[in-house]
Amino acid sequence: MMAVSAFAQKGDWYTLTTGATPVCHLKISDDELIVEDGGMPSKEVKLAGARGKGDGLVHLEIRKVNANGRFYTVHYSEDNLYFCTTFKYFKDRDSLLMFCADGVDDGYKTLQEAMSAIKKDTGSHFSITLYRKEQLDAQKRKTPVSKATEEEFSTGLTRFTRHMDQFWQYRGYGRFEPFYIWMNLINGNAFANAFGDRFNTLSLDAKNLKVPIDKYSSNPMIKKQLQDAGLLNLENQ
Repeated sequence: MMAVSAFAQKGDWYTLTTGATPVCHLKISDDELIVEDGGMPSKEVKLAGARGKGDGLVHLEIRKVNANGRFYTVHYSEDNLYFCTTFKYFKDRDSLLMFCADGVDDGYKTLQEAMSAIKKDTGSHFSITLYRKEQLDAQKRKTPVSKATEEEFSTGLTRFTRHMDQFWQYRGYGRFEPFYIWMNLINGNAFANAFGDRFNTLSLDAKNLKVPIDKYSSNPMIKKQLQDAGLLNLENQ
């Protein structure tokens, strides 16, 4: 599978999120990364550097860097830290893999520090996949998660929790915190992957998840899995 430069992959991309809607829209331009529908709290939007007249978008001014055979963006947050994100485009499946660059995702005080860290990045861990809109629209033909059996629901919860445990073990439990905006996308992608190809990833929202939660949460094992996955609060929504 051959990856090519993402510099040519400007335009509109979509990914999965645990925000208010199951899909987040990102737009990549020459000097800006725009994120919408990510479900970020207003405080975090401000910290992320949102501007404009309440358009609900997060505008990140970026500097593009080509290093290690990959494409990076460096953006500066309002709390005076530099964050790096790496992209790798796969032409055969028209998807863009995205992640906070390994080892440089906890923010740097100077641009020089960020650039130095990029040179050490291995690019071995990606947790967010960006798709074209048509690819996500095709998900609608699949089974909604509201129709998951007890066993399928339990298996999905186990996979999700295991993935996120591995993610935080790799990150160092807070030592390498990703940029604020990306956590909802990381969780959304992990959750979708946990439920595999059978289910419509666009149905992984509070409304559809409430159905299996209500049906199966009386099972002590599933209740514990819901607690571990941070989903138990959906019971009351």
